[in-house]
Amino acid sequence: MILATRSVYWNIANSHILYFFFIAAVAVFAYGLWQRIRLWFVGTPEVRWDQVRDRLRRAWRHAALQRRLAQNRVAGVFHLFLSWGFVILFIGTLVVMIHEDLRIRIMQGAFYLWFQSLVLDIAGLLALVGAVIAWVRRGVFKPRALTKVAETKAPLDDWVYLLHIVLILWTGFWVEGIRLVATDDPWAAWSPVGLVHGRILASFLSLEALLVLHRVLWWFHMLLSFAFIALVPYTKMVHILTGPLNVFLSDLRPAGVLAATDLEAENPVLGAATLWEFTWKDLADLDACTECGRCQENCPAFLTGKPLNPKKLILDLQRHLHERGPLLALAAMKGERPREQPFESELVGPVVDPEALWACTTCRACMEVCPVFIEHVPKIVEMRRHQVMLQGEFPAELNQTFKNLERQGNPWGMGAHTRTAWTEGLNVPLLADKPDAEYLFWPGCAGAFDQRGQKIVRAIVQLLDQAGVSYAILGPEEKCTGDAARRAGNELLFQQLAMENIETLQRYGVKKIITHCPHCFHTFDKDYRAMGLDVEVIHHTQLLARLVREGRLKPVNAVAATVTYHDSCYLGRYGGEYQAPRELLAALPGVELREMERHGPTAMCCGAGGARMWMEEHHGTRINVERTCQALATGATTIATNCPFCMTMLSDGVAAQDSSDQLRVLDVAELLLQAVGTGGGPEAAAAVAQSGENE
Repeated sequence: MILATRSVYWNIANSHILYFFFIAAVAVFAYGLWQRIRLWFVGTPEVRWDQVRDRLRRAWRHAALQRRLAQNRVAGVFHLFLSWGFVILFIGTLVVMIHEDLRIRIMQGAFYLWFQSLVLDIAGLLALVGAVIAWVRRGVFKPRALTKVAETKAPLDDWVYLLHIVLILWTGFWVEGIRLVATDDPWAAWSPVGLVHGRILASFLSLEALLVLHRVLWWFHMLLSFAFIALVPYTKMVHILTGPLNVFLSDLRPAGVLAATDLEAENPVLGAATLWEFTWKDLADLDACTECGRCQENCPAFLTGKPLNPKKLILDLQRHLHERGPLLALAAMKGERPREQPFESELVGPVVDPEALWACTTCRACMEVCPVFIEHVPKIVEMRRHQVMLQGEFPAELNQTFKNLERQGNPWGMGAHTRTAWTEGLNVPLLADKPDAEYLFWPGCAGAFDQRGQKIVRAIVQLLDQAGVSYAILGPEEKCTGDAARRAGNELLFQQLAMENIETLQRYGVKKIITHCPHCFHTFDKDYRAMGLDVEVIHHTQLLARLVREGRLKPVNAVAATVTYHDSCYLGRYGGEYQAPRELLAALPGVELREMERHGPTAMCCGAGGARMWMEEHHGTRINVERTCQALATGATTIATNCPFCMTMLSDGVAAQDSSDQLRVLDVAELLLQAVGTGGGPEAAAAVAQSGENE
């Protein structure tokens, strides 16, 4: 019985020349890759290789299985075909090397038939189909996400790369097909795609012509393959290496945690003015970009005509890195300080448009969808830090906000003695009077000073009272958590507020905090925890959902509303909480939930995050108006929120659309209070509903 196999260099003379091309390709590849990697280490040190098991798990899910890419079915399918097709073909090439060069005869028998013939044929076909779909998608459908935005990128780059890939795959099938028909291979049926190609050529070419064509195509295929290997580090195709690497090196800390500035250091680095002040991982991010455009298509600023395009931001920084990086790397080798070098330029202004920098709402929508886990928001905050703390250059509206936070401990500039005004008529204890309370309820600045926010926190405490929850508030001792200051780049002010709050909380021995505002929720749970505060933090929707689940709150009154729920960024993408508010809404009699097209992890921001609450919008459509239009499109009569900033923005959006008569905005807690009543039955529930109407 003849053992199934094939001759590796059938019909090829002087095949040893192949090794010269291989060594040359690998040398060019290695040099180009080193030239990129050395630029990354222009940045400051950062540990990104710990927790190896967790990193490998994330890399498997998102680099190998490409879960984020799969969110777009067409792009996900063709990219999966293309990438895994190439991976399998690469494994097949390694098998040939082991079989032929190491003389370990594995390419024979059943393994040869099933894997080296059938599986490789299918893999090559899938990769070819993937490349063709990518070509059609770019040429016919032309999605905006794939529009070129970087000055250094030629408009035909993608077409050249795809043509190169198609030629490699197609010539491989022609070469295989000629061998199958010319040798009358007894196992040809195991390579169906190649066999079809061979039979097509054999139908009009003689054997002599086939042999000549085989030699030409074989060398052409090999040169194309080696050229592809050599060019990878010099082109966009480098993302096949840097993408998976970037996923492995991605931030494993809880979502939204920012690096703290060591203000006590002898020479503190106050934000990023230049490439040198980014971390090496920040710079590695830039080379990982696939230019897929998912970030821009989910960015609320870009979608409403603002100067910010997160894709352009990354590519502009990438271009700057490759223009300035080599000189910076040379300066570092000589031990010279980069600021003494005339070739180093500031990032904000020459590279990054200041208006784009301040248009960001820090919503993390870009980071949520990026298939290679690029960290856009931390870079923006680092550049803001430099602008605020060293340059003193920031939107004029923030000047008063910063002053209010410094002087009064809240962005409204209200006196601390008025923090308890919202409790009038309610029996809300102070922690100083009830130090054994199980929970500290943190109404936040909006709950204390904003009229609409006051109605929400009143609803929350009424629910807590009905459920018999033991709680208290700080009252005049409460100060802003500093979220707006930190996201706006005023790290010094944030740390001052944070340390004062942490000292107060530790003095009282607080162990559990209920927050009204998702921004406070995130700051306590992530930022303060990183600064040493060890407390359990729960958002009011999470606690209320639990109380309903336990039967301590019983929704019995029909609310009779068609509701669309708005996911706030800081409870959703930052806090990972999407279920609790929906669980509450599902428990309310008479409520019909209609989801907006953008909901859950891809929900659109209301426009208030990143300190944008305190700034005006000067370009394009207002973000809150766009989000309101999305809510109106559902036909709902009520927008349910969980955040006081979202409440303000969406209420303004409804008013701007003259839709107050058909759409109201209520917090989930207010809807729940309507359903459980306030002890007075339907009449009380109606009173609660009236209190939540738009003003």
